[in-house]
Amino acid sequence: MLVKEHQAGLRAFIRRLGVRKDAVDDLAQEAFLLAHLEMENFRASEDFGKWLRGLARNLVRNELRKLARRCRIVDEGLTQHLLIQAELNDDEKPYTQEDFEVLQSCLSKLPERSKHLIMNRYEDNLNATTLAEKFKMTATAVRLALMRIRKQLKVCFEKQAIDVGS
Repeated sequence: MLVKEHQAGLRAFIRRLGVRKDAVDDLAQEAFLLAHLEMENFRASEDFGKWLRGLARNLVRNELRKLARRCRIVDEGLTQHLLIQAELNDDEKPYTQEDFEVLQSCLSKLPERSKHLIMNRYEDNLNATTLAEKFKMTATAVRLALMRIRKQLKVCFEKQAIDVGS
């Protein structure tokens, strides 16, 4: 019952931490297995989803340590940042599959150059210096452009989330 109730949210949470799509199910399964093994340490007064996300965060941290052996993490620095943000915002509702679909929709609405810039940064893991050379910009201009694109995506995401909720 707990697996059915929490699996979609846990998978979305793990993906949000920067884990590659093809590794999300494995880490979610590991988190549920660990939860089963550690169930005696779970207090009934706690939020099970929050406890489960804490276990998943620790598994992702372990993946960072194992990065040299097998790579499940998209970008180490990004995942470190997302882990910190996840701890700070742990009371937030986890992202759902619909949230990812909304984000994909927002990405598709970006101008081509912005799409290429964001994809090169987050999918290809190119840093600002490399992107500056590739796009014939300064590194500072790349950072500013990425900041603006992320803000644009956030506004689009929030607007579509409100539209869906209405």
